[in-house]
Amino acid sequence: MAGTIRPHAMKRRAFLASVAAGVTLLRMLPAVAQTVRFFKIGAGPTGGTLFRSAGWVSAAISNPPGSRPCERNGSCGVPGLIALAQSTDGGEANLKSLRDGTLDAGIAYADMAHDALAGRGGFTAVGPFRGLRALAALGPESLHVLVRRGAGIKSIGDLAGKRIAIGAEISGPADLAVLILRLYGVRRGRYRAVFLNPEAAAGAFAAGDVDAMFLLARAPSAVVRQMVEDHGALLLPISPRHVAAAIKANPFLFENDIPTAAYGAAAVVPTVATVPVLLVRDSLDAVLVTELSRALWLAMADDAAHPLDAAAFASAQIHRRGVPLHPAAQAFRDEMLRKSEVPRG
Repeated sequence: MAGTIRPHAMKRRAFLASVAAGVTLLRMLPAVAQTVRFFKIGAGPTGGTLFRSAGWVSAAISNPPGSRPCERNGSCGVPGLIALAQSTDGGEANLKSLRDGTLDAGIAYADMAHDALAGRGGFTAVGPFRGLRALAALGPESLHVLVRRGAGIKSIGDLAGKRIAIGAEISGPADLAVLILRLYGVRRGRYRAVFLNPEAAAGAFAAGDVDAMFLLARAPSAVVRQMVEDHGALLLPISPRHVAAAIKANPFLFENDIPTAAYGAAAVVPTVATVPVLLVRDSLDAVLVTELSRALWLAMADDAAHPLDAAAFASAQIHRRGVPLHPAAQAFRDEMLRKSEVPRG
């Protein structure tokens, strides 16, 4: 999906004209010099869902010198900016690198971002990251629990003694898998945890090297669809009681259903979801943040398959993001909403 621009019902030129006419904030910004600036985004493991989203973000905000102008169907990114989605070990690594200044931005799930802001969990030793702010929320990712058809696994509680691909990192998505298993009475030591990114986990599942795999992804996920269609995978539901218990344990989770249309299932699959967040430091230049926000907004209007969370942007749902918006991103959002320039993707 990274770098792919698809037609949207709202034409780019019409939207650009609307923005130019209606957004006073952007008209007041000084021109951005055409000098090259590299912008490094911590994207998580290669093959993971966050890596692909980071690739889309990088394409949306980049606008190297010499690019065709936005109004001529060229790049609508930040003039002179070249964004680079860098492979990392995951959200925790992204947050630590963002804090020490070796990254300009990073993606992490909302609960981890909140822990970093507050200095909790894996960030207790380093203390609160008080300057952590959100630039944008990405679309919710649902927990998919896949098992092999005919293996006699009817419930997550049946995974005791099994080999389970729980995610690529010890924290983050793997923590969610561990939580759900524990709520079903399958505690650590009663299964073999295998740490793999989604593509590697799919390969292991197809080869019979694991009995189940957990992954966070936006439905429909190409990896999940391949497992269902080519390898007879089944999606296990999370019961309402266990959903409620998971949300109580992690308030940045919320109830979500995987629709029948996603993978051709006979019924919706109840599960939990969470929001990945694109994060920056509060010291990031306000003019640049406004230009980044504008570039993402234009890309969201132009690409129906964008990975951003338009609903969370419109409602400013801090309880889903875990951290406040950067002040300049907040000002941009408020101005766009005041002018009713709200694309629906």
